[in-house]
Amino acid sequence: MLIQTALRVPAPEIEALIEGRMIVIMPRVPINPGRQFALYPSAISIRALPIEKYYRSDFLPTAQKTIADINSETVVIKAWARCEFCPFLDASEACDILSQLTVWTKEALEQILKQPGYKRLAYLRVYRLPQPWEMPVPSNSNPNFIPLERSLDVSETTPVLSEHIFARRRRQLENRQLPLYPELEQLHSAITQLCQTNHAAQELNQDIKQLLGWANEIPTRQLNPDLAWINDITALGDRSKELDTGKSNYQAGTDFENIVRNSLKFLGFTIDYSHKGGAGGLDLFCSQPYPLVGECKAGKKIPNNTAVQLLNLGTIRLNDEQLLKQTTKLIIGPGEPTKQLKEAATLHGMAIINP
Repeated sequence: MLIQTALRVPAPEIEALIEGRMIVIMPRVPINPGRQFALYPSAISIRALPIEKYYRSDFLPTAQKTIADINSETVVIKAWARCEFCPFLDASEACDILSQLTVWTKEALEQILKQPGYKRLAYLRVYRLPQPWEMPVPSNSNPNFIPLERSLDVSETTPVLSEHIFARRRRQLENRQLPLYPELEQLHSAITQLCQTNHAAQELNQDIKQLLGWANEIPTRQLNPDLAWINDITALGDRSKELDTGKSNYQAGTDFENIVRNSLKFLGFTIDYSHKGGAGGLDLFCSQPYPLVGECKAGKKIPNNTAVQLLNLGTIRLNDEQLLKQTTKLIIGPGEPTKQLKEAATLHGMAIINP
C-alpha cells in the first residue's frame, strides 16, 4: 500500500512508539480511525516546560538522545502508523495514571491539556519500515499533516506489537489500569545504555520488554550449527527404536554417555578420561570446577540398582572414601526413576537429572 502523507510527532514520542513503550499520541487535530500516515519526527511543540519535566525520568535519556539527533536539513522516517481510535480526553482526566501509562510526566500532561486543540488521545498501530527513509525537511510549515515528496510503499509485515498485545495494551489504557510491573520499567531504563555493547544486556532487555507488553514474542534464537548435537541429548537417552536400529544395548548406552560428557564440557567441566566408563569404569568423572561423578542410564526406566552401582564404582575408582563423600554425585537419564532408586539417591546424597 502507498502512503502519501506524514504526521508531525515529537521525535521522542515516535521513539517511544517504535520501542513499544506507549501506543498513543496527543495530536493537535482529530484523526479519523483507519487513517494511515508516516511518522515524521519533529521538535517538541510545547516549550512551556524544560525537557527534564516534560518526559518521565525513566524515558529522559532516550528523549534527550532523540532530540540531539534531529537534523535541520533531512528527516529520517522509521515507521508508519494507522489510527485505531481517537477519543476526546475529559477535562477531569487523571493525569497521574495516564502519565504512568505513557512517557509524559503528570505536569506535562496538565500543560498539554491546556493548549488549544490538544483534547484527544490517538491510539496508533505502529509498523516499522524495513529501512529508514530519508527526505529533505519540507518547507511546508503545517504543524500537523504534511505531504511526502514521493509515495511511501509500506506493508503490515513488521508491527511493533502483535494484534493480541496491542489489544491488551489498548484495554489497559482505556480503563486507566496502572502498570503491573513499574520496577521492571525502571530496570529496562537502567540497562538500556548497556545494550549498545553488551549482548547479554540486549537479551535481558528483550525479555523485560516482552514481560511489560512492549514487544512481541521473543524471536526464536538461531542455534549455532556447531551446537546442533544439543538437540540429540534427549533422543539418545530415550533410545527410540528408530535411533537404535542396528545398535546393541551397549552401543546405545555409550552414545548417551558421550553426549552427556559433551554437555558437561560445554558447561565448563573438565572431564577426567582416566575414569572413563565401560566395564568397571565410571561413566563420568569431572575434576574441575569441582569433583563430580555420574552414572548415565539411557532408556525408559532408571533401574533400582543405579545408586548402588554409582556408589560402588565411585568407591573403587576414586579409592578415597572421604573424597567420594565430598564429590557431587549425579544419575543422568530421561527415564522415570523407581521409588526405591529415589530413596537410595536421597540417602546417599545423589541428584537425579532428566535431560
